[in-house]
Amino acid sequence: MKALIIVADDSYKGEYSMAVQGLRQLGMEVSTGLVSKNANVNFDLDFTEGFSEDSLSEYDVIVFIGGYWAYYAVVGKEAPGRVKPMVNRDVFEKILIHAVNSGKKVVLPLALPAYAAKLGLLKGKRATVYPTTDLISILKNNGVEFANEDFVVDGNVVSMKRMSVEALSKALSK
Repeated sequence: MKALIIVADDSYKGEYSMAVQGLRQLGMEVSTGLVSKNANVNFDLDFTEGFSEDSLSEYDVIVFIGGYWAYYAVVGKEAPGRVKPMVNRDVFEKILIHAVNSGKKVVLPLALPAYAAKLGLLKGKRATVYPTTDLISILKNNGVEFANEDFVVDGNVVSMKRMSVEALSKALSK
């Protein structure tokens, strides 16, 4: 099996490396695609300028890494600090929408379930999210049933409260 990790922001310590480790432990071949010009990870695919739907066709699992950028983007607040992720938000959203609608297994940790909910991708589904009042409210306000669990698998979408090797392995083994 092949997995693609889409990285928007790698600032949340360990989020990316735990995803790589968890996928490799499951025996998957892992590739990385970037939608940010200043993410600091080795990558195979550069989506900073655009994206073709064909580029996802060979992957069975798509994991999204949003870091702190995803939280601030979804709640509509300005991120603190001097270095702002240079995320191509349009491409990120197109990849997210295509991945969820394609039926491929999609992994959304931390704030990304709320981001997907705002795009209408999780309406009528159960999901978890990093447990802050604003992120839980975004889920509920967009027709998503919040579940206070480490991870939730609903159809092809895996939402995760936090990224961990153990939770990712369990979720993808279901």
